[in-house]
Amino acid sequence: MIRSDAEFDLALVFISYGSVFRDIAEGLANKGLKVLLLAPDRDYKNPDNTYSSQQASENLWVERISVPRLDKNRLLHKLLFFLFFSHRSAAFLKKFKAKLFVSSLMPVLVPYEVFKISRTKNAPFILLLEDLVPDTWIRRKRFSKNNPIVRFFGRQTRILMYGSDKIIVIGRDMQDYIQRAYGVTPERIEFIPNWAKLAEQETHNKGTERKEAPFVVLYGGTIGEAQNLVPLIHAAEIVMKTDRGIEFQIIGSGMRQKELQKIAADRGITNVRFFDLQSPEDYARSMDRASLMVVSLREESKGMSVPSKTYSCLAQSKPILAIVPGGSEIHMEIKEDGYGIFCPPESPKEIAEAIIKIKNDKALYAECARNAFNAHKLKYNDKVALEKYFEVVKDVLERKAGA
Repeated sequence: MIRSDAEFDLALVFISYGSVFRDIAEGLANKGLKVLLLAPDRDYKNPDNTYSSQQASENLWVERISVPRLDKNRLLHKLLFFLFFSHRSAAFLKKFKAKLFVSSLMPVLVPYEVFKISRTKNAPFILLLEDLVPDTWIRRKRFSKNNPIVRFFGRQTRILMYGSDKIIVIGRDMQDYIQRAYGVTPERIEFIPNWAKLAEQETHNKGTERKEAPFVVLYGGTIGEAQNLVPLIHAAEIVMKTDRGIEFQIIGSGMRQKELQKIAADRGITNVRFFDLQSPEDYARSMDRASLMVVSLREESKGMSVPSKTYSCLAQSKPILAIVPGGSEIHMEIKEDGYGIFCPPESPKEIAEAIIKIKNDKALYAECARNAFNAHKLKYNDKVALEKYFEVVKDVLERKAGA
């Protein structure tokens, strides 16, 4: 139980206490900052999993906010989840003092409520931008720009863009977009790409040893609107006719999972296997057995999001097949770091050719694997990213103290 007179250096409000959100909270607490993190008491993806509040370390308190059991794959349920979490988080934050507030744009409703709390307490606010709504809904033609839902959330996003003291983006294409679309000035934007935990050197040595039989092309993660995996299924059909030693595995769940399964079944594509979400331990074993990792982003999601699974693949020294828009963050990274092959989403033939090429060209495969681990070690790990986060937080706090 947190005492009512407790004061914190910063309050974080995130959709979960896992992955990069856990790293951010723990990394800042380890720097000596007193951190309060609010997260739902249910897992967003697996709502049967529940959690309790805890003092995670000397400087980190994790408060679980009660939310009902809802299905994230149903729009109304998703919005209700965000509504409960936002209102209950705001009510909780009103009781405590914090020098700085931080929240991510997703889930919707939440950052706006946290921003309002920061203003009532005369404290700065940092927005973490991982997915951009409602812009992405309009791009994907899910809603028109005149839809009342879009107008409602669009107003909140504009207020956050104009009012946040700092905006942290995970892609340079996102940075370009918010400068053009919202007029956010460069000095208020910080680019900090996502990451994976810094891996040991033996991971690199193991990753460069290409798996021979079968050659497994693996996609793991959400199978939803931001991804475009249909070209991968069609590429698998092309590969099936020319190389029977290549197997495709798709692990995960989401709104478009059944669509992909139907395409594969209707067209008799037998070299694609589908698996439900796996535990972190099981997925780590699947990654270890894989030869080539797939990351995917549809054209409309350029500047809106970045496939975060990329960085765990790099930590495993796995070459990347990037089915992403040209000019997107991952495309830029591949050009800079050489950790894989870029393929435009609209060309299954090019995707198939790229898979066969990297399978047969052992020198290319080894080079991409080495480059993957080097990029992870030098740029895309928690040590590098959290140092950047700390510098941003310290700068905002110092500016506020000197104001």
